[in-house]
Amino acid sequence: MAQTSEQQAPTTGLSDAVVEWRRETLERAGLDAERAEKIAASDADLHEAVRLIEQGCAPELLERILL
Repeated sequence: MAQTSEQQAPTTGLSDAVVEWRRETLERAGLDAERAEKIAASDADLHEAVRLIEQGCAPELLERILL
């Protein structure tokens, strides 16, 4: 199997519409688009993610905590 330089988002069984809504929610909370996409496509707790963002959690740390 060939490896690509791009990381694939984990498959969670979420519909595209749900992932899009989660991504938009994370971006509205202040997260950058790239991290928002990764977290939205994962099984991370969205409310916990938004709470951490609102409390000033650094994006790098947020990603490490949730993923």
